[in-house]
Amino acid sequence: MFSRVQQLVRAHPVVSFYVLAFPLSWRGYLIALVRPGGELGLDPYGPLVAAVVVTAVGSGLAGLKSWGRSLLRWRAAPWLYGFAVLVPLVMTLAGIGLNIGLGAALPPPEKWAILSSLPLVFPLVMVLGGPLGEEPAWRGLALARVAERRSMLVASLAVGVVWFAWHLPLLLARPGEVLPGFVGILSASVVFGWLYQRSGGVMLLPLLMHTAQNTFGGEYAGPMFSGADVTRLSWIRGLSYLALAALLVLLDGRLRTAVPGLVRSSRNGPEPVPATVPISGQAAVSVDPVQLRGAPGGMTAPVAISAPVPEWPG
Repeated sequence: MFSRVQQLVRAHPVVSFYVLAFPLSWRGYLIALVRPGGELGLDPYGPLVAAVVVTAVGSGLAGLKSWGRSLLRWRAAPWLYGFAVLVPLVMTLAGIGLNIGLGAALPPPEKWAILSSLPLVFPLVMVLGGPLGEEPAWRGLALARVAERRSMLVASLAVGVVWFAWHLPLLLARPGEVLPGFVGILSASVVFGWLYQRSGGVMLLPLLMHTAQNTFGGEYAGPMFSGADVTRLSWIRGLSYLALAALLVLLDGRLRTAVPGLVRSSRNGPEPVPATVPISGQAAVSVDPVQLRGAPGGMTAPVAISAPVPEWPG
């Protein structure tokens, strides 16, 4: 029996991951169908648990070690780290200003003052608010596998559609959030995919950008508004990510080109393969990602941080 399951997981690791991630994350909602009245919430660590199980079943201990090493790569161009943290901050501040310019009520002074405490909130959001439970799985496993035979753009859109579906319980709970959520999550998936590809597979970069978005866009900007102003802010955020994704697709042709994946599949799990990365002031050269170490919702679950608007990519 186990050998059959193992063969199935090895043949279809991404589908197996999806099949596990959804019920693990949605269990509060699924239990409520038969026993109403319980606590509802999207467990952000469902994807990570699913990724660990799929890797262990399909590739064993050696696969887990190989996958774990791929998640720990951190060396990348410093400007990519700046991009990952500062772009969400700039888009959030611009979005707040645009929302007010379009008629939203001016937030009181105490709402603005929270900005100084966000460096302390940042690590809490990473661990408790979703990113650490999501990015090793959505980017570190699903995207890496799907991109083995497809362009990063196509792979990011394919994973992004499923990532959006995973967020649906949160989005459906808030009137007017589904459409801007779809635009924003799908566009953010492309941006995160670009970071992952540009860095040669450094998962830490989309993890940081995801955390920055949830911190600045959710914990800071979210509580500033209410009612229709929240929906407008969600559209501003979604369209901002759409514009950024479109710009990256136009400027970086590698997103649109099918190239060898960032990882090579094997019985022992994902193995890094040489990638072409730019060296500052020089032409692009081929390097080994191992050698460089990878030289790119308001949740109510027990391990979530509440926020009045979805912090997708959440």
